[in-house]
Amino acid sequence: MHTPVRIYEIGLYLRCPRLIFFENLRNTPKKIDIKHILLRSLMLSFSQKEDLEGQLRESLARLEEELPLVYEIEPDEVGPACRELEGEIAGIAQCLAGQLDLLLPCQAEVDLYSDKLGLSGRLDRLAAGGTPSLIRTGKAPQDGIWKRDRLMLAGYALLMGEKQRTHINQGLVEYPRQGLVRAVEIHGVDRARVLRIRDRIRQIKDGQLPDRPEDAPCRDCEAREICETRHSLASRFF
Repeated sequence: MHTPVRIYEIGLYLRCPRLIFFENLRNTPKKIDIKHILLRSLMLSFSQKEDLEGQLRESLARLEEELPLVYEIEPDEVGPACRELEGEIAGIAQCLAGQLDLLLPCQAEVDLYSDKLGLSGRLDRLAAGGTPSLIRTGKAPQDGIWKRDRLMLAGYALLMGEKQRTHINQGLVEYPRQGLVRAVEIHGVDRARVLRIRDRIRQIKDGQLPDRPEDAPCRDCEAREICETRHSLASRFF
């Protein structure tokens, strides 16, 4: 019986399949991205459509105090990240103000699980009308959404659809740094590819080291050292 594949592992696989292998061995060091945590937490903090900027500033002040208590982060590391984000809040609030009807009311951090599908995950936001929504703290593409976001969203749609006994055909991706909320249609081909990737992840977890893709983002990869060591050892035998 396989342990359910987590939706975030689908995102890892799409970055590079080898990340699944090394994470399964617990050989991948965990980096704490303070700006990512802050921005995601801010996007999940507001609950009303009025005075969005005020809500975000109040939440940021609270997060500056709480983050060092929750994560292994020194207070003097949190302060500069908060000051940087503080300068972006007015722009984020202004851009998001006209899109709050898409997001609110909502349920934040929804845990989803299916034995039948062999998938599990924690959805960032179940937005207005029961629409699944992802929060991405990186840069948005010029148009549409990134492929990785599309397939992760399709994974959550599969989980929600099985729970509700329906097809979830619409989703949202939030890019707060640009103040964008982009709606996306979820197609059957996306759901089918998620299940194929699920099967491939299972094989990797069973011990099958995948090839490193030619376009793998190796330079900034947290698993680069162990990956290169494995590659060098393999080269000696073949």
